[in-house]
Amino acid sequence: MNYRLLGRTALRVSEIGLGTMVHAGHFGPMDDRESLAAIEAAMELGVNFIDTSDAYGAGKSEALLGQALRGRREQVILATKGGTTMVGPHRGKRDYSPPYISRVLEESLRRLQTDYVDLYQLHNPPLEVIERGEVFDLLDKRREEGKIRFYGVSVNRDEVALASIRSGKVDVIQIEYSILDQTAARQVFPLAQAAGVGVIARVPLRRGLLTGKFTPEDEDRFNEEDVRVRHFPGERFQRELVKVELCRFLLKGPIHSLAQAALAFCLAHPAVSTTIAGARNAHQMRENAAASGVRLSQDHLRRLRELWERDFRVPMLYVLRRGDTDRFRTFQERLEKPGLARVMWDRRIGERRTLHKGVMPERRGGDRRGPLLSTWATFGFVAVPQG
Repeated sequence: MNYRLLGRTALRVSEIGLGTMVHAGHFGPMDDRESLAAIEAAMELGVNFIDTSDAYGAGKSEALLGQALRGRREQVILATKGGTTMVGPHRGKRDYSPPYISRVLEESLRRLQTDYVDLYQLHNPPLEVIERGEVFDLLDKRREEGKIRFYGVSVNRDEVALASIRSGKVDVIQIEYSILDQTAARQVFPLAQAAGVGVIARVPLRRGLLTGKFTPEDEDRFNEEDVRVRHFPGERFQRELVKVELCRFLLKGPIHSLAQAALAFCLAHPAVSTTIAGARNAHQMRENAAASGVRLSQDHLRRLRELWERDFRVPMLYVLRRGDTDRFRTFQERLEKPGLARVMWDRRIGERRTLHKGVMPERRGGDRRGPLLSTWATFGFVAVPQG
């Protein structure tokens, strides 16, 4: 496991961290024994940064983590969050008033079975909370008391991240960043680097999609408590799967899974100190941890950036390689959904045609100008969302 400094905190964190939202059942039912095994595996593999929140299962993830860390608290850098409610009758309620944050911090410490946390984060605060700044006075007091070592914010919106960094108060920013959402790299990361603010890359696997293991049929098994129901409504789930398919060119050399490539992408940005993916069990934790030290080539990073900038709408995105006939047919069948177009791109003459179900091109090319073109190579294939 490789380690990096978390901004100006001087905390040395594992570049692969563990996020514990999954352990509360927000991605489907969980077995506590599997959750505890994932935490155990993380520690064995050198993962020393673990992130949780009082919102995850109304404290369930914190309680499990407290149980797992009993007697070895000093072996991890522990981060939690407060201010928002994700389950129960008050779901969606947010409160960042000093009295409320003071109370929920104490409750978090009890569940975690510790008298301090290394990092306390406001959980998705709105811009006005950052601008008022009164909650920072409370956090400064709790730091003086030794109940927190550093504090930061976990945010959904760039404007809140930027305001938090400019306030000069926060030590760390946690924000979503992945192959499929590179927005934070535009403004947030450069400003954080200049200010010495640590960056935690959240949702690096796009809520599991960048494992490459999902099919359109998986949407039917998400229950109403699964966060993917609201993050990928309607046809959005299908469109995201198309984007994932177009990233499979990353699977070569030392990269053994799309998940590892996705984590390596996050770590390629110099502003990122650690990236936190969830792990349902020990096997997933081992696969995530294996991404430490994996590096993507500059060419691959450039291609991923260009794909994202064009919203994955460019010609010749999915190339049918020799021996992939069955894979392409399977992929084509997956895309027989309303709102998705099947497109064929002839590289030689630049002609775009609609590809009909069950039809495979007979023409074979012999272009050998490079590894991307050393295929059957007159035709490439791409599936893109309409509109």
